[in-house]
Amino acid sequence: MPVQNGRQFPYLEFRKRHVQETPAPVIWPWKTLAEELAAAEHSEYGTLTLAGPDGGHQIVPGTSMTFQAVRPGERTTPHAHSWWHLYFVRSGSGVLVLDETSEDVGIDDDDILLIPAWWTHHFENRGSEGDLLLLNMSNLPQLASLHNKFSTEGLTGTPGKAKGPNR
Repeated sequence: MPVQNGRQFPYLEFRKRHVQETPAPVIWPWKTLAEELAAAEHSEYGTLTLAGPDGGHQIVPGTSMTFQAVRPGERTTPHAHSWWHLYFVRSGSGVLVLDETSEDVGIDDDDILLIPAWWTHHFENRGSEGDLLLLNMSNLPQLASLHNKFSTEGLTGTPGKAKGPNR
């Protein structure tokens, strides 16, 4: 793609473009979520992402919220990426494995976990009954908008092994 010439416009117009209406409160009834989770296909990276009434996935600007289920006896693939995760354990129990330290952290109902960017991690459900159900808030939309969505998904190791934009 060739370099293009930019344009300019008055600053007050710039400010007007960024005036936004105050958003309305939103609720996602658990009964509906539970039904959709039960019927959804579960991938190791997520099952359902919350959307606003307009269908947009940014619940709070720059962030998203996704449910992830880890089935009994299963585990996710170790990976690291440029975005952080804030996990809320909705139900079940399991283990968070932080690969850099080989540390296993037991997690249960109502625990909250912060995984900073570039920490190689994965989850294991070592039980035989019940999904480990996680609600994950991340800044993936923010980093994607900055073209900074890098990950080592499918690889093990550190940020230096990132395979570039994961699109």
